[in-house]
Amino acid sequence: MLPIFHQILGGVLVVSGAILTPTPIPFGLIMLTIGLTLLAPYMPPVQGLIRAIRRKWPKVDRNLIKHRHRFPPVIRTTIDKTHPQSAGAE
Repeated sequence: MLPIFHQILGGVLVVSGAILTPTPIPFGLIMLTIGLTLLAPYMPPVQGLIRAIRRKWPKVDRNLIKHRHRFPPVIRTTIDKTHPQSAGAE
């Protein structure tokens, strides 16, 4: 039941974030980030997107690895599944 909740909530956050992106305060970007993070453990295309972002910006990758232990399990799963070196592991 929890994966279904994550997928629904993630989808709602992605759509809402896309709508709110042009606002002056970056709530849309925050919502997009959280939504994609919730969807990534269940959707390979989203994993590929996050993996590409982590490849393009190594500092983001290093910070995710550094702070992995502080996140809830669903976020840790996302961090593990989207590691740039795990592209052939799927």
